[in-house]
Amino acid sequence: MGVEALRRRLSEHKLVFLDTMVFVYLLERNPVYLALTRDVLESIETGRLEALTSALTLAEVLTGPTQAKNIEAVRDYELYLTNFPHLKIMGVEPRHASIIAKVRALTGLRTPDAVQIALAQIEGVDAIIGNDKVWVGKTGSIEYLLLDSFR
Repeated sequence: MGVEALRRRLSEHKLVFLDTMVFVYLLERNPVYLALTRDVLESIETGRLEALTSALTLAEVLTGPTQAKNIEAVRDYELYLTNFPHLKIMGVEPRHASIIAKVRALTGLRTPDAVQIALAQIEGVDAIIGNDKVWVGKTGSIEYLLLDSFR
């Protein structure tokens, strides 16, 4: 399938939710997914797509460099995500709790996964981009673009 197939699918959408691995693959220069994630993020950076992610994603991205005590990488990654054009980072608020609980109850997913999907639902995104096979069929009416299916 490849980058072109993903690009065609992305062109069908205006607002997407990015799960953590989109950023991790790029920042770690993962050879399997780097071209795909670069293309997704370029579409957002140039404004062809608008995107959302959560503060949970930011925390997950910062965990590796924090564990490695790489303060420079922590700072750089945080600046990168918080200043990324056309990307909004959402916090979890008390008003989101019932939707998160519903997603968790209906899907059996762990709370962090339910948070991501619930926030995407609340904001009415067109698609979620990630690479967690456990999410397949569990994002409700939102299309799930599994990066693995575009390799």
